[in-house]
Amino acid sequence: MTIVRFASTDQYLDCAELVHGEDTEAAARALAERAVPLVQRAGSVVFRLGRLRLGIEDSRALSRAICEALRRALVAGGAPASMRLEHDRAQSTHVPSGYPTRTLLPHHDGQHCSYLTPSTRDDPSWLPEWREFGRSGYTTTPAHKMYQGVFIADPGEALSVTTYYDWLDLLTTVYAERHRVPAAEVPLRTVAEWLGRNLRAALDRQAKHGSPYPTIGAMLGVEEPMWHGLSFHHAEAELSGEDRERYPMSGPLAKACPCGDCVGDTARLFCHQTLLATGRDWRQFRARWEVCAPSERFDLLFGHNLTMLHGGLAGGGHRVIEPMCLVVDEPSGPEYEDWLAASWRRRLPVGE
Repeated sequence: MTIVRFASTDQYLDCAELVHGEDTEAAARALAERAVPLVQRAGSVVFRLGRLRLGIEDSRALSRAICEALRRALVAGGAPASMRLEHDRAQSTHVPSGYPTRTLLPHHDGQHCSYLTPSTRDDPSWLPEWREFGRSGYTTTPAHKMYQGVFIADPGEALSVTTYYDWLDLLTTVYAERHRVPAAEVPLRTVAEWLGRNLRAALDRQAKHGSPYPTIGAMLGVEEPMWHGLSFHHAEAELSGEDRERYPMSGPLAKACPCGDCVGDTARLFCHQTLLATGRDWRQFRARWEVCAPSERFDLLFGHNLTMLHGGLAGGGHRVIEPMCLVVDEPSGPEYEDWLAASWRRRLPVGE
């Protein structure tokens, strides 16, 4: 039985003042000031715009206004002044043939160049150029996504639930368990340096595995090339003939998984990977780290794209989202390093 946990009630923000108050800009600013500490600490929030029962154009405009207010509040808290809002094209939901829904496995948005790394404040040996893993073969924009916003243009059928996973807790837990020390006694600087070594090793192996994305297994220090080279995005995706040939072990492993619940070749392989990397199969992984954030049409979900992983549980074929992310073009410089070091500590550089 899978344990289902939901985002806490304080992560759901009422937006009525945006339409019933006298000053929309002031209401958006107040919402942003309330949301920012929650995003830094808990990882995500949901702006309940759907309850306003507005049309799509008005709801989209309010979402953009909230994201701009968030950007200003975050910059005031020490995020890089160069951070900007990127409203990307709408994304529909591909459901693999033979399945009623699709599930997205945990990932960072734009993971070819947007993933948690050490700050040079914690690891002076780290080079900003290592924050770009793939320069081709990716599907989103080349901007470095610091915060991930999702405007729900159409929730789709079935559950269509966004899931979040606390990447900071996951990293610290796995490091502590491998080294047999209490997690509370592990300095964040040590975890950051460990993650950095794992990412550098994955980059060094890129000529062999060829992946434009760092996998969870790679970021957790798994060395077998197969766990670097396979794609773990759509749970139901079939293992390709090319991957079967390149990684002979993948075919047999895709037939059954450790937890026995997974549906789809990729899901079963991901289950093997989580067991190898974290000591937990996919069912146990979800029970420990998965938090569900249900939403309705025209809601805005907003989360920290580096300290959290996110996914999509049982999405229907008519689900449509519009990414509204806060990005920088160059993830480097004093402001970025200060912001990143503070994010590791679930805060902002200024005012907390």
